[in-house]
Amino acid sequence: MRSSMSTVGVRARRRRWRRLLLTCLVAASAVAASLWFGLGTASAAPAPLVGTASGRCLDVTGASDAPGTAVVIWDCNGGANQQWEFTGAGELRTLGGTRCLDAFDNQTAAGTRLVIWNCNGGANQQFRLNGDGSITGVQSGLCVDVIGAGTANGTEVGLWDCNGQANQRWSTGGDGGGNQECDVEPNNPDANQQARNLLCFIDSQYGNHIISGQQESTWIGGPDYEMNYIYNNTGEYPAIRGLDRGDSPDFSQRAIDWWNAGGIPMIGYHMGAPTFPDGYDGSRQTVSIDRVLTPGTAENASFHERLDGAATELQQLENAGVAAIWRPFHEAGGTWFWWSKEGGSQYNRLWRYMYDYYTNTKGLDNLVWLHPFNGDPDPSFYPGDAYVDFSGADTYAGDGNYGPLTGMFNETRAIVGNDMPIALHENGPIPDPDQLRSTGTGWVLFCTWHGNHLTNSNSVSHLRHVYSSDYVITRDEVPDLG
Repeated sequence: MRSSMSTVGVRARRRRWRRLLLTCLVAASAVAASLWFGLGTASAAPAPLVGTASGRCLDVTGASDAPGTAVVIWDCNGGANQQWEFTGAGELRTLGGTRCLDAFDNQTAAGTRLVIWNCNGGANQQFRLNGDGSITGVQSGLCVDVIGAGTANGTEVGLWDCNGQANQRWSTGGDGGGNQECDVEPNNPDANQQARNLLCFIDSQYGNHIISGQQESTWIGGPDYEMNYIYNNTGEYPAIRGLDRGDSPDFSQRAIDWWNAGGIPMIGYHMGAPTFPDGYDGSRQTVSIDRVLTPGTAENASFHERLDGAATELQQLENAGVAAIWRPFHEAGGTWFWWSKEGGSQYNRLWRYMYDYYTNTKGLDNLVWLHPFNGDPDPSFYPGDAYVDFSGADTYAGDGNYGPLTGMFNETRAIVGNDMPIALHENGPIPDPDQLRSTGTGWVLFCTWHGNHLTNSNSVSHLRHVYSSDYVITRDEVPDLG
């Protein structure tokens, strides 16, 4: 089936990221600018320039030193053809300083190709790094731009009208091998390296791509039913595998296997109201949260039994070197689950109690904490930045409704701010990636619910469109987070 799908061949040519290609914050670019342009006639040491949108390096095609060779983006590899030196004269030199970045044939129109050429001091070889990470050609006033906002290896780089988009922003690449520093910090100060890498990857994709995800079922043809359905129809696996402690208490091995295959586990929990059974029905029961959080009550004992049971599974992940997105008490604000029925203040007490117990008592340092609003985000149900790594919302639009859900995204952003990544943590129809781009609706991930929410809410042609888009991150494109 793979050979018969034109979209599969396009994706198969992509190379898996083997190193962690993370986007430096704009502040880092501003620092770089002050270093490069605050030194008078001095030059900065050669370093890679990494595209914010792609995570790939500015690259001289084929490492050729022939004048006129095109400049593209490519996986960062530390080669001399990816090392760039800003000189005091405003040149961008590469290949050991022997060639300069050059606006081809002194052209100044939008769309002009960028190439390398013998350094000659011409105005078409002078560039300025700006505080927002953009690079401007002095002669043209246009920005260094990845053509068509492409992110694939080999996409050409040229000049275009400055627009502030991610395909016109660049950052220095640290060690030259793609292992960049990441400024985002987990809320758990003892978070292990895998959790830090995972959070940095999520942060780097925010506004640049959407990470694909799929919730598993364990009762429709086995736990891989949905994953196989996507692969058989698109030739790709989702990056994120959604699991649920309430549906399947023994989720740990599947999460470990998914991580080892290059993916990301995201784990929720339809926790039954304490003293009621786990699972969806139990989670809809009613219980006093005061009693749940009061030691010595039957509800508190039951709650701790569930916390400890889930912690045992999560600890197995940590022991195996696996980080996970942890998504408890989902659809916050919806009165159908026990954890939201008594209002925001009680919900927040629960969240903070679990966070403290898992982080400080259980020492689970492999978790990235995703706070999940329902489809009508209510700020009273937000436990605070100190307890949340990133947030999100969910909704189930009608079958075939592939709109970008911009309103819900903006409502969530109004609560958590502009810097925190925002996830579509559950969905039926998958938003059209073209509409996400055109509207600037920057969901950092989606996770389609299982069963009919995958197979009926999304046509096969739409799945192929989604999973072939260069805006959508699939499992083979997740960097090594270990």
